[in-house]
Amino acid sequence: MALTDLNSTGPAFDPARFARILCDTGIPREALARLPALHREAVRDLHLSQFLARSPRFCIALMLAGVVTLIWGNVPATDFASDFIWATSILIGIAAMTRTTIQGFARSPSLVPLQHTASELRLLLLYTGVAWGTGAFLAMPALPSPALAFVFAIGPSLACALILTDQKGVIAFGTPVALLTAVAALLDWPHGGWVAGTTLAAGAATVSFSMLQCAIRTRGNSLSYPALG
Repeated sequence: MALTDLNSTGPAFDPARFARILCDTGIPREALARLPALHREAVRDLHLSQFLARSPRFCIALMLAGVVTLIWGNVPATDFASDFIWATSILIGIAAMTRTTIQGFARSPSLVPLQHTASELRLLLLYTGVAWGTGAFLAMPALPSPALAFVFAIGPSLACALILTDQKGVIAFGTPVALLTAVAALLDWPHGGWVAGTTLAAGAATVSFSMLQCAIRTRGNSLSYPALG
């Protein structure tokens, strides 16, 4: 009988029955009890590796957003010195994130854990978020419409949530962007209260969306590994 015939006619694989067989054959229960923890650790390391691997894509999206912002602000009244300072601070953050990503994959995991590299990247996301948010004071006065402030604040944060799919990273980047844009709106625009409130609400919605992504991923990982007992 062919192997395919055996696979097609045999009973479906039952993880719980397999675990009971292992227990009956004398496999230590302590070893089996460690399997879910090892599974969670592997899932966490996979997520952190994907987080690092996706950061260059977010850097590209941030550079494109910065170019668009500078083009919108390219009017005769533009303060080019302010634009240069803002663009330079963004590029410093992008360069630092790229360097951290490259070093993270080049380092030995036994010497530098993924958690350490991911923490470095999240700190750089915080810096880059603050740098981007200062554009609300440096570049936004040249923008013609308060609606563009909403795009300025929420566009990069939403891109961060969609690309990185890391809750802590989204909070680190999106929170200072939303707060600084809201403060600039309150200081500079006639209807700044409405703009600030909308920006903060949209920023909170972006963080909630990232939390929902993480919850769905965590639930999927837990369902893919049944409990042994």
